[in-house]
Amino acid sequence: MASKRILGLDLGTNSIGWALVENDLENKDGKIVDLGVRIIPMSQEILGDFEKGNSISQTAERTRLRSVRRLLERTKLRRERLHRVLNIIGFLPEHYSNAVDFDVRFGKFKDDFEVKLPYRNNREKNEFEFLFKDSYQEMLNDFKVHQAGLLLSKNGKDLKVPYDWTIYYLRQKAVVREISKYELAWLLLHFNQKR
Repeated sequence: MASKRILGLDLGTNSIGWALVENDLENKDGKIVDLGVRIIPMSQEILGDFEKGNSISQTAERTRLRSVRRLLERTKLRRERLHRVLNIIGFLPEHYSNAVDFDVRFGKFKDDFEVKLPYRNNREKNEFEFLFKDSYQEMLNDFKVHQAGLLLSKNGKDLKVPYDWTIYYLRQKAVVREISKYELAWLLLHFNQKR
């Protein structure tokens, strides 16, 4: 007699069902040998929410957190790939390139410490210096010309414009004029971060 046993599984989010079936292939007959289900217990808090009409499953939070982890991992992967490309074509400033591992961890920051591209650590003065001061000054001059000083003065005193505003000026400048390769690298990394 040729018979065949088949184990069937039904894997759900809150339960696992199983059935063992024996088929007699010659007589085209079959029978269920055994079956069962294992329900994954819910906590009282989740059961209480379910009784109130909230149908959020126990796995919803795990799914949400998994989604966040995947998005973060994709963001890191895009940054690492961009680091490698910019390094190959020589668009990274030396201080930034030295802070990224291109030998073992391929595009990740060494010691998991992120260095800012527009700021270089000047060890002699024990301070960080802004690399794109020329573009910053151009931006200030453009502000004064286009806004007639309204943006930069309050009660007759000049307001300080942060260096970080330079990135937005460079975005506008790159559309109409040439920018340096380090400025382009800063823009690309900025776009990559804000994607």
